[in-house]
Amino acid sequence: MNQPSLRKRLVIIGGGIAGLSAAWEAQQHAGDAIQITVLEAESRWGGKVLTQTMPAPGGGHFVIDAGPESFVTRKPAAWQLTRELGLEALAMNPGNEASGTYVLEGGRPRPLPLSPVAFVKSDLLSWRGKLRMLGEPFIPARRDDGDESLADFVTRRLGREALEKFIGPVLGGIYNANPETQSILVTSPIMRDLEKHGSLVWGTVQNQRAKRRAGVNADTPPFRFLGFKPGAETLVTTLIERLRADLRLNATVAALEATGGGQAIVHLVGGETVYADAVILATPANVAARLVAAVAPETAVQLAQIRHVNIGTISLAYPEAAVAHTAPMRGLMIPRREKRRIDAITWTSAKIPGRAPAGYALLRVFLGGGMPETVTMPEAELLPIVQAELAELLQIRSEPLDYRLARWPDSYPQADVGHLARVAEIERRLPAPFYVTGSAYRGLAVPDCIQQGWDTAQRVVASLAM
Repeated sequence: MNQPSLRKRLVIIGGGIAGLSAAWEAQQHAGDAIQITVLEAESRWGGKVLTQTMPAPGGGHFVIDAGPESFVTRKPAAWQLTRELGLEALAMNPGNEASGTYVLEGGRPRPLPLSPVAFVKSDLLSWRGKLRMLGEPFIPARRDDGDESLADFVTRRLGREALEKFIGPVLGGIYNANPETQSILVTSPIMRDLEKHGSLVWGTVQNQRAKRRAGVNADTPPFRFLGFKPGAETLVTTLIERLRADLRLNATVAALEATGGGQAIVHLVGGETVYADAVILATPANVAARLVAAVAPETAVQLAQIRHVNIGTISLAYPEAAVAHTAPMRGLMIPRREKRRIDAITWTSAKIPGRAPAGYALLRVFLGGGMPETVTMPEAELLPIVQAELAELLQIRSEPLDYRLARWPDSYPQADVGHLARVAEIERRLPAPFYVTGSAYRGLAVPDCIQQGWDTAQRVVASLAM
């Protein structure tokens, strides 16, 4: 049994990017005044931030980001953390995420029209749909702060056809979510911010003017999207190297207990107990619900109402000649109405050429949205399904040279309409010394998770200093 020390002790449950960012921020603000312990149930750090390598025939290797491979810098936390860790030399520009993106429509890939000329020529939308989109500046703006679904927002401003054939497949695919229930305030708040200017068009113009007035300074990110040459897990490995904390893998928490003195006892599987003056749960909300059930049963019920779904990716390597006919594409979004067994495809080696040796191609296939059962299938059943989809949709009939699979069952949060109000209530009702943070709460992207980890750590440090 670990007895309480003279220093305040912070225990962070969950070693994903949110938990590690919280530990980093607590260390930065409190130094050695707080003893930090990070407990991760899995055998590796980083959660869904996972970089894999795969040897290539004849030498060299493929670099695979199984989870997120780039981070939007409009949300500054990932770039700020990059600078704090001194990783600027490893940062890279992965390119425009939307460039070369196609949408599957009626079983046929069609390019996403990203320029005025392409928009006019595109057969993805009917002329009626195009005219409805062009009328967006004349639609009255919503001025209140109430939540709504992505589907309701896009239909209201751009029309139903734009939702079904354009915006919905892209944003619904990015967040592995149903646009009909997906909260606009969580998954795409920038769109509501733009609308406050009167229209999306005018809001975009105003934002561009503001950026020009602000100019470029030392804090300005050099790219719109941030990646790392060795892979996204660079952030994780560097954090682990720099943290002066008790870092434990394969450390599963069995239960939490609140003491009468405002402290907590963390019970680990195997019988060990750890005393804490504060506990941050940086886990999926469904895990947090189980852990706080004994200390905050009503809050546990609210946490359990945050839905989690399956998600996974499989990256496949081919000789470049086997996929050369798909060259215009860098991404294919597959709407759920197409009833396919995969959700999206990205041409990793086309987006980031250094990820595959010369003469080879690397594709990444996303799973779990339209057919959740694919994420839990045995590999021997899953691989033929993926190959059949690639053959039918893209005429890729060659056997892959190799592949790497990553999957996270029941661990990808869904931010439904009203999500932020539920989170605020959870935070209000969760008793001290317990806190929650991470992708299940105030944003799913890596920059969101980093910022939430920082914000939570700052609250904890302030409370422990009182």
